[in-house]
Amino acid sequence: MSLHDISGLYNSKMVLIAAKEEILQDWVAEEECASILQRHEIDQELFIAHYAGNVFDYFMGVVSGQMVIGECPVIADLIEYLKNKDLRADELFTLCTHFKRAVLNSTYRMGINSPEIFTAVSYLFDRNFAGVLKLYTDTIYQKEQEAINASKAKEYFLSNMSHEIRTPLNAILGFVSLLRDETINPRYQKYLDIISNSGENLLHIINDILDFSKLRSGEFAIDPQPFNIHDEISHTMELFVPSANSKSITLTSFIDPSIPYEIIADAVRIKQIVGNFLSNAIKFSHPEGAIHVEARYDRGLLSLSVRDDGIGISSADQQRIFDAFSQAYEGVIRINEGTGLGLSICKQLAQHMGGTIELQSALGEGSLFTLSIPVVVNHECEIAKFDISMFEGIRFGLLEYDPSESYKLESLQRYWDHFGLDVCRIKTVKDECDLLIFLESSIDDETREYIIEQQIPSVAILDFLDDRYDTIETITPLTFPIYCTKLQNALSEVLGINQPSLPTALGINSGYGFSGRILVAEDNHANQELIRIVLERYGLEYVIASNGVEALELYCSQPFDLILMDEQMPYMNGNEATLSILAYEEKNKKPHTPIVALTANVIKGARERSIQNGYDAFLGKPIVLKEIEQIFDRYLSPKPIQKNEQKPKQKSKWPAIDMEHLKSALMLDEDQIDYLLGIYCQKMEHSLRELENAIAEKAYEDIPFIAHSIKGSSANFRFDELSRLAYVIEESALNKDKEFDFDEAYSVLHSEFSKRFMGEEGYYSSK
Repeated sequence: MSLHDISGLYNSKMVLIAAKEEILQDWVAEEECASILQRHEIDQELFIAHYAGNVFDYFMGVVSGQMVIGECPVIADLIEYLKNKDLRADELFTLCTHFKRAVLNSTYRMGINSPEIFTAVSYLFDRNFAGVLKLYTDTIYQKEQEAINASKAKEYFLSNMSHEIRTPLNAILGFVSLLRDETINPRYQKYLDIISNSGENLLHIINDILDFSKLRSGEFAIDPQPFNIHDEISHTMELFVPSANSKSITLTSFIDPSIPYEIIADAVRIKQIVGNFLSNAIKFSHPEGAIHVEARYDRGLLSLSVRDDGIGISSADQQRIFDAFSQAYEGVIRINEGTGLGLSICKQLAQHMGGTIELQSALGEGSLFTLSIPVVVNHECEIAKFDISMFEGIRFGLLEYDPSESYKLESLQRYWDHFGLDVCRIKTVKDECDLLIFLESSIDDETREYIIEQQIPSVAILDFLDDRYDTIETITPLTFPIYCTKLQNALSEVLGINQPSLPTALGINSGYGFSGRILVAEDNHANQELIRIVLERYGLEYVIASNGVEALELYCSQPFDLILMDEQMPYMNGNEATLSILAYEEKNKKPHTPIVALTANVIKGARERSIQNGYDAFLGKPIVLKEIEQIFDRYLSPKPIQKNEQKPKQKSKWPAIDMEHLKSALMLDEDQIDYLLGIYCQKMEHSLRELENAIAEKAYEDIPFIAHSIKGSSANFRFDELSRLAYVIEESALNKDKEFDFDEAYSVLHSEFSKRFMGEEGYYSSK
């Protein structure tokens, strides 16, 4: 179509320009257009003044021959404005179509309509719309690319942040572990335990930051493991004692002693939810208030509740408090600053575990949050939480207390009722009993002095731990929260009873090991030797393969009860070997042998990927005996083992290495650690030379494999800095980072190794 073909429209342009305001109003007032603008919260007046008016002017410019048809540059401003409002292509088409209709309708109203004008208007709009659609497509593509890049940047940030925080935390926890071994003061031991538990909790939180995005994307996986609910919940409560004390809040609890000792569920997620409940309860409780934690079990269902007597939650807020980024309001005033993510995450975690969270609350009356989840119970693992035989024949006297403080002793009375302790109420400290129990906040100075002077064996129940009874041998303090082991320890201490060690789960500490034949697939020689010693200590038979091919061949030719599979090995990696074993089992209708992943990749969803790759369970490196013992306990049968006699302590051959820390961390004898360190040194000498050559030759395909081996074996000996440096080299090579100085990184790695082993003849010599 030529300009001659639109001459009728050209001749009528002045009439259309005069009707501009009317045309624009008709355009945006049309029902579909008005609905689109309202749906995307677009102000009509702003839209007409800054966008619709410019589009009209451009259209008339094309009619006048002043603008190029099809490009519609002013539309770029409109699309840029609409880009972040998620306007769909069909909605954009509707807006453009109704603009054309508004212009055509105006020609009919003003009597300038004709077939030629109708054709010209339709032609110009269709050509212009083609340009608009192209611009829209390009803009949306750019938006999607920006979102993809932002997602990649987020993942990169989260993984690096996690690693950078974990590194100093490992050092902190390492030194706390050393202090715990060297400290004999019970109070300092308690403080160090709290620091250690808090540090471990922080590590879990760091991983939870990564998990939040997985919850939203559906990539999240639950990791059920055997655990002791009595210990885990009591440890979780202790973490919140300082913050409760800061508001003079009394934290009471009752963990039903009839709950089975060992439960299989995701303990980390359970503690995360209970911790969130406790944090909120403390935050919204009044000073000098009370918080009660309770744990119950009934026919496969574990219930954990946290009750406070704080400000409460209105009915309206209860409907949305579990929504992401939502918070409770009191009237129109926000009562808490924060992200509002905590309860939303808790609800999603509970649902992933097949459970629910219930809320009961009323304004001014406090709140009760209850987590209920199905769990699997190990009925064969029975352990006493409280040894009642230690207190047979002992008469306990509970001194009368202020009735207003009765809530503090309700749980305690439930405990001794459950265990059948002989406890009677006494009116004065002169009444006869074998052991006195009194509530510190309910006695006067005169009574306290009498108890001290008469050296009456007593347990003083304190709201907060202090040193008032540290020098008084006949009084033992007992602080909230109170649970079975804490109660037994206090009663035993004041009575001077030598407590036998409570029975523990099966393992080398109890004189029990496991029966079974293990296939170990591990290419690193030092790691092979460490696993060999661990397996021998548990009385297990084993066969070791150096790569996935060997592991597959051994599995197809011999029976095994369990497979420990390293993920990264030459010739065939652990994932490929696992898939081949599963295929072999299916083809030959062979019973499944549990396969446990061994990997140094403990972040970025390693557990989830391991389960997805066909593994039955996951063990991170460095290997932790408690974790590997739980794996054995889950898949193997117990058997008695002969414990080795303690050997006399000898002078260490490794003066630069904290041998006591390694003995505690690895739970091995010094001669075994000496042997393993010798193998480690030989392996490192060879690996460092390989790494140096690979860096010199820029063999980026070999560097990650060598560095990964150094990272894993160093982590097993808790050489955190060596492991971290190897990790940085491995990641930089995998990412082909041309800006990274591999020579400098190798030099630092070599130096760190030399600090520990330089001068040990026969093992390592410097360059």
